[in-house]
Amino acid sequence: MTALALCAAPDLPEVTVYGPPPEVPRAPVLACQVDGADPMDVARRLDELGVESRAGCHCATLAHRDLGLDPPASCRLSLAMYTSPDDVAQAMDALAAVVHAVRRGR
Repeated sequence: MTALALCAAPDLPEVTVYGPPPEVPRAPVLACQVDGADPMDVARRLDELGVESRAGCHCATLAHRDLGLDPPASCRLSLAMYTSPDDVAQAMDALAAVVHAVRRGR
């Protein structure tokens, strides 16, 4: 499911995903940032659309600072063995809706 989410995210050019590429073993998370949006706002908007996420430094403040993120934070979707392809599609659709809202200034 992580690879599915990582492969869908590049369809949203305003979304920057952090971490190894899909073909490299990694934790089942998608840490990202939406251009022009505070990660806390992205998480709030995703929650309003029924997608749970977390925003903040995720105990990696130095990594966020090294990436030049301001604020030093990202929004993170966590995937688990019970996450289905439909769950990933819902999350990506919600992320696209957040991007669209940010673009329109809402």
